[in-house]
Amino acid sequence: MKKSSPPAPPLITLTTDFGTRDPYVGSMKGVLLSMERNLVIVDISHDLPPHEILPAALLLREACPRFPAGTIHLAVVDPGVGGRRRPLLLKIRDRYYLGPDNGLFALLVRDFGMQGAWQLTDPRFFLPAVSPTFHGRDLFAPVAAHLAGGVQPESFGPAIDDPARLQVPVCRVSGQTLAGVVIWVDHFGNCVTNLPEAAIRKWAAGSTVRVRAVSREIGGISPTYESTAPGAPLALIGGTGYLEIACNQARADRRLRLRRGARVTLVKPQKKTRD
Repeated sequence: MKKSSPPAPPLITLTTDFGTRDPYVGSMKGVLLSMERNLVIVDISHDLPPHEILPAALLLREACPRFPAGTIHLAVVDPGVGGRRRPLLLKIRDRYYLGPDNGLFALLVRDFGMQGAWQLTDPRFFLPAVSPTFHGRDLFAPVAAHLAGGVQPESFGPAIDDPARLQVPVCRVSGQTLAGVVIWVDHFGNCVTNLPEAAIRKWAAGSTVRVRAVSREIGGISPTYESTAPGAPLALIGGTGYLEIACNQARADRRLRLRRGARVTLVKPQKKTRD
C-alpha cells in the first residue's frame, strides 16, 4: 500500500522595510521558529522604501496571491507603530495577512475581496512584553506562529469590516491624452506607472500612441527591452501589467531624472480634418 505524503509544513512569508543590516528581521524569524520549529519562512522583500505604504501595497498585491492557499503573509511597513492604527489579521482568497491597518493590504482587498478580518487584541497570543516600537517581533510574529499552529482567526480578537483604504493615483483621460504618474521605481531603475495595460488598450482603441515622460518624448510602446539600443529609453508593459518607463540595460530613473510622482502621458495622433 502506497504511503501518503506527510503534510507540507506551514508557509510564512515576510515583507518589511527593515533592511537586512540590522537584527530586526532575524529577531522576527527567531520568534517564529522558537514557537513553531516546523515552518517554511520565505523572504519576499526587506528593502522597501521606509515608512511608505503604497510601494509595499503594490508589492504585496503582485507577489502574495502567487503563493499557495493557506500561506500566512506577515507584512510590516508601519510608520504608526504603537499608535492608534489597529493590528490586523485578514483572510483573502484563502491566504492570511498579518500587519498594521494602515492601507498595506488595501489593494488586495480591492482586487480580491475579503473573506474575513480580525483586530488582534488578545494578549495571550503576543509575547509577554510588547515593545511599542517593534510589533513585528512582539505581536505579529507570535500571532503568525499561533495561526500556523492551528489557532483559529476569531480567537485573536473581534471581527471587523472596515480595514483602512489607500489613496492610489488614478489615470486620467483628457481629449487625446491619457495621463498617469510613476508610482514605483524598481531595483533596475524601471519606473512603473499607474497605467494598466487594459486601460491603455481600451483608451487607445487600436490607435498608435506616443509616450512622454515629464517633458521627454519616449516614442511608442515597445514589446521588449531590446527593442531599443543599449542605454536608450523606451516604454513597455512590464511584468506587473502596468506601463513602465525604462532604459535598455540602464537606469531610467537616473538617465531620465524620474522619480515617484513624475507625470507620464500617452498621446493619440491628431485626426486630420479635410479642408
